[in-house]
Amino acid sequence: MTCADRILTPGLLLPAALACAEPAPTTDDLAFGMGIPESALPIVLDMSPMPGMPPDPTNRVADDPAAARLGQFLYYDRRLSGSGEFACATCHDPEAGFSDGLPLSEAAGTTSRHAPHLWDVGYQRWFLWDGRCDSLWCQAAAPIEAQGEMDGDRMAVARLVTTDPDLGPAYTAIFGESPDLEDMTRFPEHGRPLDDPTHPDAAAWAAMAPQDQDAVNRVYTNVTKSIAAYERRLVTGPTRVDRFVTALAAGTPEGLDVLTAEEVLGLVLFTGEGNCHLCHGGPLLSNREFHSVGLGSRPWLDPNDLGRFDGIDKLRASAFNAAGPWSDDPGGDAAMRIERLVQSGEQVGQFKTPSLRNITLSPPYMHGGHFEDLYQVVDNYNKLEEDMGLGHLETFMVPLGWGAAEVDAVVAFLGALESEPLEPSLLVAPDTPD
Repeated sequence: MTCADRILTPGLLLPAALACAEPAPTTDDLAFGMGIPESALPIVLDMSPMPGMPPDPTNRVADDPAAARLGQFLYYDRRLSGSGEFACATCHDPEAGFSDGLPLSEAAGTTSRHAPHLWDVGYQRWFLWDGRCDSLWCQAAAPIEAQGEMDGDRMAVARLVTTDPDLGPAYTAIFGESPDLEDMTRFPEHGRPLDDPTHPDAAAWAAMAPQDQDAVNRVYTNVTKSIAAYERRLVTGPTRVDRFVTALAAGTPEGLDVLTAEEVLGLVLFTGEGNCHLCHGGPLLSNREFHSVGLGSRPWLDPNDLGRFDGIDKLRASAFNAAGPWSDDPGGDAAMRIERLVQSGEQVGQFKTPSLRNITLSPPYMHGGHFEDLYQVVDNYNKLEEDMGLGHLETFMVPLGWGAAEVDAVVAFLGALESEPLEPSLLVAPDTPD
């Protein structure tokens, strides 16, 4: 009896229909049908979903809504800079993908590296291109005082946030009473530690009593911890790649058309021949570590930039590291990472692997703004023709021999990592800090 005969036989209609129904496709079936090899399937499925934001025990206000609002206000406040012209948002502008569209940032001076985007920055464990900070609040402290960036000083910042009629009450509500920083006999108008001891700010700082320096440092780190609380909210929303992975994992073929054929080819190349996932894997599309990827120098870059190698020295020397006096968890896991760090010549010329979520929004690319667009980035990995300066190429990187179609496909896949926009209220300064 054929399937059709059984369907027409009285009393056998329901069993026959069930017997003749096509089995539901499996994840493996769907992946195979789209050209995703078995070896790449776990890599693809690992791309989504994004996990919850990890806690930051070094910052007790990391997830405090009031601190995040104060930090958001300060992020856009130009008064934190020495001239009153620059804010954090100058170089990390939401309209430029939380970067600034320049190879090197321009504020009080010109920076030595490209401004990295801040999307999903709260998921990172090392910060800045060389990893010289091990917390987000440590990272926030550096640009405010850097002479080529905001060129502010912690003394003036601390006085501003504790005495301003709007900022003062907001700060006190979160952190409690602060010392009387208007006492100019103890607290000068400006002051910060600098490498140049003859600079007026450095001299003024050195002349302060240690306990007064501590009082200012406490306020200053509370400022940066508030800014970090805001930056932890810059989390990318669902992307088309997320929706594709969800449908693939569920064995739902009708959800797979969210990616074009070209984007699927790019995904296959990314997770297969290209081995891009070795550095850009997981939901963050980053292993959160450091690599040397065969970049040559550029006229605007320091050819002697040692990258991660120097970054380890700077991290260990920083008073704002996770094991330092201003950490809220100086004996915790983050602090222990510093002790476990091994420094070697292998780290010369290495820079941090960025997340690829929303990467389309923040050109140019690489730590020195080497490339204007993503086609150039992918083609660099494809050809590996640059004359490297310091360091050596990662051993797993080899020329791929792709044509323009393959490069275009990977670029198209990267475009599918663009997320739904953030809530607009997160992209501007709030009317008040509280």
